[in-house]
Amino acid sequence: MGEPFLYDVVDKLYNSVMDHMPQALQDRDMASAFVLGTVGIYSVVKGLQWTSKNVMNKIISNFDEKWLPNLEKACTLGMAVAPVLYAAIDPEGAKEIMTQHPTYTSGMAGVYAGSITGAVQDLHRRSKQTLDESL
Repeated sequence: MGEPFLYDVVDKLYNSVMDHMPQALQDRDMASAFVLGTVGIYSVVKGLQWTSKNVMNKIISNFDEKWLPNLEKACTLGMAVAPVLYAAIDPEGAKEIMTQHPTYTSGMAGVYAGSITGAVQDLHRRSKQTLDESL
């Protein structure tokens, strides 16, 4: 089997950060990969939410209120289902990635956690805001 999806890009990003970290963090590569994946994608999700509110609304009227929540729901579902579906379709490939690339797998688990957390927080904030406005 070749390298996992986006392996070269992820490896380059991971090493560019980890090469500047203290040795204690470098020695904990799986935990560091998880944290970097979580924080990195969470920041991207928050940046996309900001862009939706401050840029996309100027291009497409009501984009942030009408379209973004639906996109977040779809992406959250997709992020949750994708690894399970991949493991069901190619169990040997999934096993190979997890056993031969544990740091990559840990980082991708962080990406799943960070992206889903960022989207669900926004959806929760919106539902709470809607509830407050209806009172």
